[in-house]
Parts: sequence; structure tokens; C-alpha cells
Amino acid sequence: MKKSLTFLLVLFIHLSLNAGNIEKTYFFDSYKITNTGLYNTFSFNNTQLAGLPGEPVLPYHEVVLLLPPGEVAESLEVIGENATVVPGSFILYPKQEVLPISKGPSGRFIKNEAVYQRDGNYPLTQTGHLTTQTLNGFTFALCTFTPVKYNPAQGKITFYEKVTIRIITKSDLKASKIRNSYAPSNNVLNRVRNFAQNPEMIDEYPQMDSPKSAYQLLIITPAIFQNEFQALINMYNNKNIITQVKTVEDIDNSTNGIDLQEKIRNYIKDQYLNNSIEYVLLGGDDQFVPHRGFYCHVISGSGYDDWDIPADLYYSGMDGNYDLNDNQIYGEVADSSDLLPDVAVARMPAIDTAELHHMIHKSVSYQTNPVEGELPNPLLVGEYLYDNPLTFGKDYMNLLIDDHNDNGYFTHGIPSVSNTITTLYDTLISLPSNVWSWDVSALLNEINQGKSFIHHLGHASTNYVMRLTTGDITNANFSQVDGITHNYQLLYTQGCDCGGFDQPDCIGSKMVTINNFLACGVFNSRYGWFDQGTTEGPSEHLQREFVSALYTDTLPDKHFGTALMISKIKTAPWVTAPGEFEPGAQRWCHYDCNAFGDVALEIWTDEPHGVGISENQPGIAFTVFPNPAKDKITIQYTLPGESDVNISVFNTAGQQVSISVEFPSQAAGIHNTELNLSNLQTGIYYCRIETCFSLWAKKVMIVR
Repeated sequence: MKKSLTFLLVLFIHLSLNAGNIEKTYFFDSYKITNTGLYNTFSFNNTQLAGLPGEPVLPYHEVVLLLPPGEVAESLEVIGENATVVPGSFILYPKQEVLPISKGPSGRFIKNEAVYQRDGNYPLTQTGHLTTQTLNGFTFALCTFTPVKYNPAQGKITFYEKVTIRIITKSDLKASKIRNSYAPSNNVLNRVRNFAQNPEMIDEYPQMDSPKSAYQLLIITPAIFQNEFQALINMYNNKNIITQVKTVEDIDNSTNGIDLQEKIRNYIKDQYLNNSIEYVLLGGDDQFVPHRGFYCHVISGSGYDDWDIPADLYYSGMDGNYDLNDNQIYGEVADSSDLLPDVAVARMPAIDTAELHHMIHKSVSYQTNPVEGELPNPLLVGEYLYDNPLTFGKDYMNLLIDDHNDNGYFTHGIPSVSNTITTLYDTLISLPSNVWSWDVSALLNEINQGKSFIHHLGHASTNYVMRLTTGDITNANFSQVDGITHNYQLLYTQGCDCGGFDQPDCIGSKMVTINNFLACGVFNSRYGWFDQGTTEGPSEHLQREFVSALYTDTLPDKHFGTALMISKIKTAPWVTAPGEFEPGAQRWCHYDCNAFGDVALEIWTDEPHGVGISENQPGIAFTVFPNPAKDKITIQYTLPGESDVNISVFNTAGQQVSISVEFPSQAAGIHNTELNLSNLQTGIYYCRIETCFSLWAKKVMIVR
């Protein structure tokens, strides 16, 4: 015991000596003023409007700073320079309530008159709530800040053109232990590098041995399903995704925990730390692999509470236990919940072997034998939501097409130039509420013509979504979506409750477990949420980031569960923004957005064989970063054996636009190459690598 205490004392002294400050400078110049009736909004391209209900909305910027190893964020300081007074007098729009998508408009306009009569700087605090979060052993400070000072009584706006954020750090033994217990894979390092605003800090972390990756995919399932996954295992073994199956019964008998949920999570954590697993598939409905219910409160009207939100995030975030105050209420604000998932998790909500076989067959067929000619054919579905304010799902869905920086954050979208995008939108014919609405027959007709991915925003419930009821989910209604005539499809919906897998008649579960139709889907187990009078909202933010993960190279591949994980990582800084830390709608969506299907399924966003360039070839380890880029990019790729390598860059017309780089006889393993693309104009390009094994490419965006 004496030797252990001495070691801990030395370690603590070492960490204390390394505590200090982290700084990052942000710049603001061209602002935008929008008139909304009697009110104004003030924003910058790289900020998102946020605020407390009834109080002025202000532009906020996210802070995502990687901290030194072994340290946590203690406080934050905002240092503004070059103050600029905006000419004129303004009444900034008061933040309205967030609302569940399927609950209808509140019908009221809220404004805190006491705040608007204040003669002095608003807000008193320029930041959101500072938190320390850990992603795969790397510790981050997450927060938001506004560069604006507003005097409500005078209508005066002042902003700083230059803002330096200084994070005061302190040593923490727990943070040090987390980092030293996990060896990150290249996929993880790329994910961390793309998330951090100061990626150079990665070099400060101790170099670890290669990850102890005995296998990558863990399937947790009841004993009655244990031997049913062989087709899935064989496919993934061929793709170098080694898979193991563990029964719920074995975990229950051999792992510590206060209940079965904690035992399952502890087993996942053990495999994550000791085998560096990347994917977890929960093989069974709630009765077989029980959910952990999370608590969340949202300030909206008289308030919304749910004490039992089915949240598979519990099995995805490996830090803490989601019950810091040990009161058996999980996910409270006071619990400092882990918002940055470390492993990708999805659920096959099967109740018997027949349903399980359907899901496994659809996953294998989709990945190994796709019907070509329709893989870049997504369907976007939007409904008429409310008349006060007038709100249509199409305005949100259109932000999934092409790249956007609307509402203060950048996301890649479905490229319109290379996709055949079908839309099914309710449309306004004339004011006030003469609306054309699509019907179920129109939807089924589009689906049965062959689509790749369905994106939806509209009303929903446990047994209703996209105007379909549970009784409509039959093989006959989706007779052409059989994996032979047309591909099995994928769905992401923002609708309320349709993914409530704790209910026996959940429509989302039925969609993925019948023979035909969906291979995978993303559903809400409780309400989806939106912001009145905007094209933004907590559910929309997550879906934009999910789509962005599919059409950018921040990921080395496009696995279904990983895309959902990335969407939560990218959205996490906004969970504690002003108007979110207490109201909690973004936190709510972080909890109740779950994946149904095969966690490791690799999503086709293009045809498997094209004109010499294919963006999506499963099993290829190839990453480009940063992306978007300004001048230089780094290409990281893995060779399975010795090969000549040729790297070149093409435009979207297939014309080579840079001098090719050749490397004769490169050895097997990981390689990094830097390219200078400063001579290229802003636009989309393809970086192509040719080896003796294959030819493949990644999309690159150049932004000046």
C-alpha cells in the first residue's frame, strides 16, 4: 500500500506541474441583420442563434478545445478585442419555445419585458455552460460564447471582431487514468482530429502502443439468438471486421453491476478498453436487451418531463455512469452525463428468430449484392406541420441537399450534381392554409420505384410515421423493395415516438423487422423537437450532422452506427448552449435518437462501380483531412501489402487538376502523404489513389 500511495503522490505532483491554460482565437467580420416583423436578428455566418426563452437571441460560436492529457476545464475567460458598434437601433427577436414536432404550435408569443427594459450590457455572461467531456481517452472542453454585447433599452449592438477564449485547466487523476487505459485506433485518431478546433494538441498526448484490437464488432444477444448471426459474422470477417458474440445470460452471470443494464455496459466498457472494439450490436428487442431509461426536462409551456427515455447512448458513452449523484435517476443535468459516445451502438429490435433472420439477411444483401442504378437516389419527405407560425418540413429537408452553413454551422449535404433526389413535400397553394398534401399511395409508389435513403420530417407517434400506420407495414405494400427488384432502404425520421422500442407496437421496429423495406433506420424513442419560426431545431441539428457524416471524409468509412455517433459528437457542444442547458431539448434528442439495424452496415452513397472513381468501397482504409481544406490536405491510407502507389486529384468532370505523385514499392501498413492544393479554386474535387490492389477516391472540398 505504501508504494501505491507514493506513486499516486508523484503522479499528482506531475499533473499539477502540467496544469495551465489553453487559448483559441476566433474572428468575426461580416454580419447579417434580418428583419422579422418588429424585431431583428443579428448573426454571423459561423454562429448559431441561441438564447433563453423570452430573451434576446444572440449569435453563439461553439468551443471544442482539446485539453492537455490529465487535465480538465476549470473555468473559461472571454477576451474581446476590436469592439465595433453596429449603426442603428435594434429590437432583437425574443427566443421562442422549443416544441415537440407532433404537439402543434404553442399559439403564444413570449417576451421577457424586464430584460428588454434593461439599460446595460446583455447578456451578463457571454458563454454557455462549460463542460469537460472525454472522447476515446481525449479530453475536451465544450462550450459556446457570443461575441456580442447588447443594450436592450437603447437597442445598441456591439461586437468584437477578435475573441480569444482562454480555458483555465487543472490536473485530474481520473482524466489521466482514462487516457492511459485506452490505445486509439487510426479511425479514432482521425475522428478526434476532425472534432478538435486545436488538433495539434493530439501530439501532447503520450504515444500509445497499437490498439489491442482482437476484434472490432461485439454482438450482445440472448442465448436463444446466439447461433443465428453466422451469416453476418462471415460477411464481416471477409471485410476484416472481426466479430464476437456474447450472450446476455453470460454477462448477467459473470459481470458486476447493480442490474442487468449496468452489467451489459460494464462488459462493453471492458471490451472497449481491452480489445478496442468499435461497434456494439444489441441483438434483440427491449425484453432481451433492456434499455436504460434517461431523465430529461424541457422548459416549454408548462414543461415536459420524461423519466424513462429509452437511450442506447447508455451503451455507447464509456465515461462515468450517467448517475453521478447515485439517485438511480439517469441522465440528469447534475449527472454530468457523457455526451461524446466512444463506440457505435445500434439495436436489432427482433422479438423472435424470424425477425432476426429478416434483419440479418437485409444487411448482408444490401452490402454484398446491391441493385445498381439506384444507390444515389434518395427520397426526401416533408409534411405540413403548423399554421402559426406557418411551418413546412420541406424547408428543413432542403438543408440536407448540398453543403450549408445555415443556422450557424457547416454541414455537407447530399450532392445534387451526382444524385437523383426525389422530393415528396406538402406545399402551400395559397394563404392562409390552403395546402397540397401527398398521400400514402404517392409515398408507396415512390418507395417501390427504388430509393436509397429516405429522410423524413413530419408528425409521428408510436404506431404512425410518414402517414403510415403499423397496419400499413406489410411485405405486400413494399413488394418491390425486396433486395432483388430494388434495394432494401434506409430511413432517418425526426418524427415523435415512432422508435419507442419499449412499446410492443413500435412502428419503427416493425419497419426494420419485416422481410422487405428497411435495412436500417434512425428513430426517436420519444419526442422530436424543433424551434418555432426557424429551419433549426434539436432534431434537425442531429439529422444534418448525420447526413454530413455520410458525405464528408471525416470518417474513413460510412458505417450506419458510426454516422449516428458522429452526429452526436458534432452536436454535443450545443447541448449546454444558452437556452439548452436548462430547457434541455437538445439533450433530450441526444438521448432519444436511436439506431435500429446493423451497427456496422456500410451505407452506399454512390454506385459500387463508376467511371473510374468510386467514393464508397467497403473495407478500404483511406482518409483525407482536413476536409473542407484551404491549401493543404493530408492523405492517410493503409496498404495490405507492398505496392506501387499513384495519388492524383481530379475535378468533378473527371479531369486531372494536379500533378500526380508516385511512390514505388511502398510497404504494407499506414502511410501519410501531404498535398498542396493552393492552386485550386473553391470547389469539389476527388483525390484518387491507385495501387496494385484497387483504385478508389475520396471527395475533397476546397474553401478559400
